[in-house]
Amino acid sequence: MAADLLLNDELEGFEIGAQTGISTRGDGEKYLFEGSFGAKFADGRGHFMIGADYLKDEGVIPGISRPLIGATAFVPGPDGKLYPTANITESNRTQTGLINTGVLAGQVFNNDGTLRAFQYGTRRPGAPTLQIDSPDPEAYNTDQYRSLSAPIQRANVFARASFDVTDNLNLWVEGSFNRVWDQRVYFPDLGVNQITIQAENPFLRQDIRDQLAAAGETSFVMGRALTDVSLARYKYSRESIQGSIGFDGRFGGGKWRYNAFYTHGEQTQNQRLRDITLRTEFNAAVDAVQVGGQIVCRINADANPNNNDPNCRPLNLFGNGNASAEAIDYVTEDWNVIAKTWLDHVGASISGEAFQLWNRPVSVAAGVEYREESFSNSYDPFSLASRFNTINGVNIAKTGNNVKEAFAEVNIPLLADLPIVQELNFNGAARISDYSDSGSIWSWKLGLVWNVIDGLKLRGTRSRDIRAAAITELFAQRGTFFTNVSDLGSPGNPTTQVILRTGGNPDLSPEIADTLTVGAVLSPRFMPGFNFSIDYFDIKIEDVITTLSAQQIVNTCYLQNNQGACDQLVRVGGVLSEINASFINIANFRNKGIDLEASYRTRMEGIGLPGQLHVRALANYVDTLVLDNGVAAIEGAGYLGAQAVYLVPKWRGLLSTTYESERFGSDIRARYVGGGEYAPASVLPNQGDNRIAARTYIDLGLRGYFPIGDDRKITIYGSVQNLFDRDPALGAVGSPYHDLIGRYFTFGVRANF
Repeated sequence: MAADLLLNDELEGFEIGAQTGISTRGDGEKYLFEGSFGAKFADGRGHFMIGADYLKDEGVIPGISRPLIGATAFVPGPDGKLYPTANITESNRTQTGLINTGVLAGQVFNNDGTLRAFQYGTRRPGAPTLQIDSPDPEAYNTDQYRSLSAPIQRANVFARASFDVTDNLNLWVEGSFNRVWDQRVYFPDLGVNQITIQAENPFLRQDIRDQLAAAGETSFVMGRALTDVSLARYKYSRESIQGSIGFDGRFGGGKWRYNAFYTHGEQTQNQRLRDITLRTEFNAAVDAVQVGGQIVCRINADANPNNNDPNCRPLNLFGNGNASAEAIDYVTEDWNVIAKTWLDHVGASISGEAFQLWNRPVSVAAGVEYREESFSNSYDPFSLASRFNTINGVNIAKTGNNVKEAFAEVNIPLLADLPIVQELNFNGAARISDYSDSGSIWSWKLGLVWNVIDGLKLRGTRSRDIRAAAITELFAQRGTFFTNVSDLGSPGNPTTQVILRTGGNPDLSPEIADTLTVGAVLSPRFMPGFNFSIDYFDIKIEDVITTLSAQQIVNTCYLQNNQGACDQLVRVGGVLSEINASFINIANFRNKGIDLEASYRTRMEGIGLPGQLHVRALANYVDTLVLDNGVAAIEGAGYLGAQAVYLVPKWRGLLSTTYESERFGSDIRARYVGGGEYAPASVLPNQGDNRIAARTYIDLGLRGYFPIGDDRKITIYGSVQNLFDRDPALGAVGSPYHDLIGRYFTFGVRANF
């Protein structure tokens, strides 16, 4: 909302609104309330406005509520090739405990501690920890708990005051506050999967211990999802506050303008994972023995007094819900990190018309800016001591960088009022940026705009742009995710569940982009209201800042023999368990394609109707999108998966028709996503025939306007996204191109008075 308020700095009176939404499946509810007020003062020389909004988004939970997305994975088919597959569960772990070794292998615990045979689904070579269509009620997948769309709450407040000191000088000040927060089930602790249980554990029923003794087995390995002990709940908040002050002025009869500003902002982000397991305490509590008829932790009963812990409480994991509250408290704690960022930004510029050529102004602009950003984070004491199974952390003292910039721009009419040259303009810009951590670098732009005749314009631009690493890319704390990869380092390339950890990299260099665009705009006089444009683009970027996907890191290690990638893989007992992925300058990027746009606007009086009709069509064609990491070039055009960054369909399009009159408005929109495959073979090897069909999503919107006085009205509106409830592709988890939620209804009312 704040962005809208910034644009509406002439607001007078009140504006209020409310909106709600829900999916056709009865989830994903959203509630939005907003309001703003503006007024002039000091005989119209001053203006004040304030606005606020509140959003509550319930999200979509759990992931399996969308069976084409939740609990899906690429697993081998009967031919050994990988296919996206639904209804995937783990074949070596349940929420009550599944024995995977010894004489009792294949037995699953009931909640009363008894055993029964586990009902496996289809298992295939190459995916030893996964199964398809298991009929067992204890069959488990993390998506039974994880959200498909995360819930969120958001509150914004924005205020601005401005005052015309003179007719040519305006002073202004503005401030904003933003808070985003949520709390949801995240996942059962990912750091615990296969647990070694001693055969003498007194929580085991006597008949089970007898069977183990008869087989001469002193222990077994049990797969257990800790949904009753350590079902981690993610609690998150982010608070931002920002204030700015500045002035805008003009002189020379309005031909010259100047401005200056100063901004200070601070953000505090607090992330907490409730109830994740402590490594040492968990291992101690699982290893229970019986002494004098009482069940205790072995460390308090063995001959070594140095490992005693009087707080240890034995943990019963045989069946779900049997662990005592005291034992759960002993083995779990809250992981917590608080990250803070600071921003100071000051700048000044001047622009105006220096002189004239061909009876047209030569426009110039120049300015300077200084920006300083800082970052720090602090972890809880358990993380600092590396005591958690899943995720820990290291404090980062306040650190950051700054940049000093100067820029100049010019627009020059080179020719005008000649045959086939109505106007030929040159525009150019240059900027020097001096980064405290990476030195100085230039960016620039050269462009020509040629108005050939009425209704025909040609244009072209050649530019060099830079993008420095964001403060979060440099210093962000580690994140933890859960994914599946094809492990090319193990025989048979098994599909394996791993923990993916991400984080910042303070040694990043700026990206450097060279861009060429050439295009034309057609606005024929014989068709008033019609415009058509076509633009060709060719973008090359060096030192791309990116993170590789989990599968890309595996592929880069084993297919390209990249030791740096191999160093990011963590194996436990030979099994791939973790992959570390931080931001890196790893690659060069090349993107070529065409953008097309056509629009037609007309009034409807000619056919006896009030109002105006606007038809607009957009299309994007990507000829090539190559990411080259120096070892291999990956062509990403024609792919729609999320197995790697920079995967895009060849064609995307949008066709919208909007009608607006004094009392009524409507629009219908068609969103087109071309077909393709999930990912290149270099990203996802050994795929089967996994062609994704093209999709078209239809959206519909209706609005009614009801006057309540001069320039005052109530607007009632509604919309439907994905009107025909078009399904996404199977297993398109994280794909930005497909609608994962399904048909969604929105209703709202807005009034100004």
